[in-house]
Amino acid sequence: MQETSLADPVLMLAGLLLLATSSAILLKRIRFPYTIGLVIIGMILASLAQYSNQLELLHRVELSHDLIMYVLLPVLIFGAALHIKIPHMFREMKTVMTLAVPGVVLSMLIIGYLLNVLTPLTLAGAMLFGALISATDPVAVIALFKEVGAPDRMLMLMDVESLFNDATAIVVFGIVLSVVQSGSGFTGWMLLEGIGSFIEVFFGGILVGGVLGLSMCWLLKLGRGSPFVQIANSTILAYGSFIIADHIFGFSGVMSTIAAGLVIRSSIGELLSNQVRQLIEPYWDFIVFIANSLVFLLLGFKESLLIKSPERLLDAFPWLLIAIVVVLLARFLVVYLLLPASDVFLRGREVDMKVKAIIFWGGLRGVVPVALMVSIPSDMEYQNLIIDMTLAVILFSLLVQGTTVNWLMCRLRVNQKYHIVRAAMKKLGG
Repeated sequence: MQETSLADPVLMLAGLLLLATSSAILLKRIRFPYTIGLVIIGMILASLAQYSNQLELLHRVELSHDLIMYVLLPVLIFGAALHIKIPHMFREMKTVMTLAVPGVVLSMLIIGYLLNVLTPLTLAGAMLFGALISATDPVAVIALFKEVGAPDRMLMLMDVESLFNDATAIVVFGIVLSVVQSGSGFTGWMLLEGIGSFIEVFFGGILVGGVLGLSMCWLLKLGRGSPFVQIANSTILAYGSFIIADHIFGFSGVMSTIAAGLVIRSSIGELLSNQVRQLIEPYWDFIVFIANSLVFLLLGFKESLLIKSPERLLDAFPWLLIAIVVVLLARFLVVYLLLPASDVFLRGREVDMKVKAIIFWGGLRGVVPVALMVSIPSDMEYQNLIIDMTLAVILFSLLVQGTTVNWLMCRLRVNQKYHIVRAAMKKLGG
């Protein structure tokens, strides 16, 4: 029998999915967040792989930039966009855009300046780290907040903010990296070029996604009598909108996929028959579950790099601790300074103190910083320290913030489950 190079990867994929589904059952029984549990399981598995020949295949698993950007992220972004209630999104646009654009830039500047002062990082390296770590990650945030039963408005705010500021962070990181690689330093002219580049990349992505979404609407109308054709076309749009915008035009793939998803979402009643509407939501829930499972397992494999070299971890520990505190401080200042300022100067719905607390503490980091981290040139000074800082901040946000955000929502009495239980108790008492 002729051997094929695809056998091992397919077997490994099946094994990872079996591990994910088995873990889902266990984690549900012990009432532990599924996504965070997978990170821990991934770390344990990667550590065991060092001592087991049976787990040798895991050494070949790599959470690479292309795997995240071109395989996993498009379906996760598109699936999230399909669930966005567009009128609600526009009502929250003031808050979302405040956090997503000036919030990311302010966070990058705070982190960059403080880490340049407090750690060995150069200003260029500190700003680069600030750019890649400033955005909350849509994969981690959306998955967790659905699990813990966040209120509808809070879920909307966190969903849309994490999607938009993820796009901003990717664009800003690219601009900062190009400045660092040019070696010309930051000048006034460079700032103007950066603003122009940001507008082009950000809104260019929206344009590409909008055009592709409208084009797909035409195809979906033609395939109205073929449910599986329509569902397949939605998948094609998810990947096509991201890769065409990012890889071909150099625009924001995230914004393109969001725009394409929102176009389909706004026209879904006209385009899809009742049969397809009943099928498409479970289909995308399934695709997102698979992608989420792989993302968090592989993120656990990547996080295991922190503990594989105890000596390196011990040497870098003070800088890692400083990075965690500085990232939290930057998020705190963005939420508690920018949002009140936007309430004064911009019209829109105000965000109360309880919601601000959840937005601050629930700002998790996930796989997108990893994708940006691995794209840093290997010859850049302090590359290893930036990698270690990124992994440390992600691990803290998932294991500490992620496991306590539900407790915080209960303490603040903003958890849906809290209100359901309270209403049931009132009913019984009345």
